[in-house]
Amino acid sequence: MEGFAADLERVGDFESALDALHQTLSGLGFSAFAYGMASTPRAQDGTFASPIVKTRAFPNRWDRHWSHLCDPYYRFCFTTTLPLRWLDVQAHERLSAGERACVDHLNDKNLHYGITVPMHMPNGSFAFVSAISEGATEYEAGSSPSVVNALFALCHQFQNTSLRRWSWSQAADTKAWLSAREKECLSLAAQGKTSDDIALILGLSCETVRSHMKRAIVHLNASNRPHAIAKAIQLRLIDMPFA
Repeated sequence: MEGFAADLERVGDFESALDALHQTLSGLGFSAFAYGMASTPRAQDGTFASPIVKTRAFPNRWDRHWSHLCDPYYRFCFTTTLPLRWLDVQAHERLSAGERACVDHLNDKNLHYGITVPMHMPNGSFAFVSAISEGATEYEAGSSPSVVNALFALCHQFQNTSLRRWSWSQAADTKAWLSAREKECLSLAAQGKTSDDIALILGLSCETVRSHMKRAIVHLNASNRPHAIAKAIQLRLIDMPFA
């Protein structure tokens, strides 16, 4: 733990901190991991907001055709503060069809044996680390009480240091960037405006507005316009629209 804490203090940015966490978790037998964070984990209507997720050693395009909003591991995180074993969640009888589809999708990507550590912050924000084992044998070893306790301590050390050293937006997504026009278009879209409406308001052509929106989606690594709006709000790049 002392060596890991020292590594976190030495690195210069959040991406390097993630690399240090990956190296340390590998020493515990976890081959891959995902880190997620959401400043407002629930939307105004009570539904779960999709977190910003960063991964190490995950398969390419692992999240294609899959949504964090249906992720049962993410949902179960809000019922506990203790490490969550994925096999326990997979065996739960009350998973929805969408949640079982998410489990099947991740299993197909060999993301089957995981343990998630939920971290609930006093300001209402939320983070998690999901550590993944390659197979059943590694998972059995990683599920031992001593390893789970070490995982729990490492994840909280990582989160506490990250929040102290870097701003939330840096920790959530250091690569996110939007131009002034992209922010304007996303802000108006968040208020329910169509591309035609935004074009009229900003004095642009509808095609130009669509181009700005497409670039914003790419810059935010989002799958569509609503996803980009959600990410921009979570990263505090645009303001939450008033209900």
